[in-house]
Amino acid sequence: MSAEASAAAGAGAAEASAARTGAAAAPAAGPAPGYTVIDLETTGLSPAKGHRAVEIAVVQLSARGEIEDEWTTLLHPGRDLANSHVHGITAADVAGAPRFADIAPALVAAVSGRMLVAHNAPFDLRFLEAELRSAGIALERLPLRGLCTMRWSSVFLEDAASRSLADCCTATGIPLEAPHSALGDAHASAALLRRYLRVLGDAPRLPWQEDAARSLDYPWPTGLRPSTARLLERTTARAVRPDSWLEQIVSRLPRTADSRVDSYLATLEEALLDGALGDDEKDELVAVARDCGLSRRAVLDLHATYLWAIAEIAEADGVITASERADLDRIAALLGLAHVDVDQALADARAAHLAGMTPAQEALQEAGPAD
Repeated sequence: MSAEASAAAGAGAAEASAARTGAAAAPAAGPAPGYTVIDLETTGLSPAKGHRAVEIAVVQLSARGEIEDEWTTLLHPGRDLANSHVHGITAADVAGAPRFADIAPALVAAVSGRMLVAHNAPFDLRFLEAELRSAGIALERLPLRGLCTMRWSSVFLEDAASRSLADCCTATGIPLEAPHSALGDAHASAALLRRYLRVLGDAPRLPWQEDAARSLDYPWPTGLRPSTARLLERTTARAVRPDSWLEQIVSRLPRTADSRVDSYLATLEEALLDGALGDDEKDELVAVARDCGLSRRAVLDLHATYLWAIAEIAEADGVITASERADLDRIAALLGLAHVDVDQALADARAAHLAGMTPAQEALQEAGPAD
């Protein structure tokens, strides 16, 4: 973990603990911000590979987390519409939808003077930056920064082992309605933030106060022509993905010590669980890793540890069925690993299980970028 990330996490834990126990907190450091929660559904994993947003949701919250306004719309991506099996949006759905440039002024107005919020914020903010650039809107400070509800879940949600939005919601009893719809996911992320704010109570200083201060004075463009585009909401929600053996395994994987690694793994896991990793998507993962600041060596090491940790959890009941082994082989192939790597991971997992140890999960917890 970087010194900055470690300090932020430590401060967050201390202040959250202080709020729970009523202990004195640090002095106030500026006004509490309002928040703008965003969620984007996209045609792929990386804007660097030409992928675009196909749906956006914006939920504005007060400094205490109450909803003040919200809107959502499908977006015409100006390219082929991939990943329909994930987000449930078809080419016919977006035929009359506005383009991102059409709604960009409304989006800028919604985020100005507020703190951006998203679950796995690095993913959404990378797409947001790319879409704003494509719309001809210049941003003076990059990268965009915001509050990541996934990152702070490790501080505020003791019962949530997984990174995923669904598991964070399950741990807190928050309903996740219409997953993989932008508005459904934005509502869930907003509810998580409200949970964090309730834990903090009246603490005079927020754990994310420095980022909040930057958000309040971020120089968003002014004088943009108001949006006149007609918003087009989706009429049907994607069916909830049925529970699978792999999903149950992934939900038990630990978070890592570095937020950049967690962001990469969150993107990888969504792609794995949705069956969205073909050869093209593997190339996109390389771009995602680069955006997360992970070297090729770090990714190779991470993939090997990740497979080992999955095998370790799968071996906990002492039985690997034929279909489970097939899933492990598929995961290995998608991670650039081989059948023999699965054999080794399972052998190591069996030995660890007999010894009552979990070295792979512990190694995954400590994973971070290599030099």
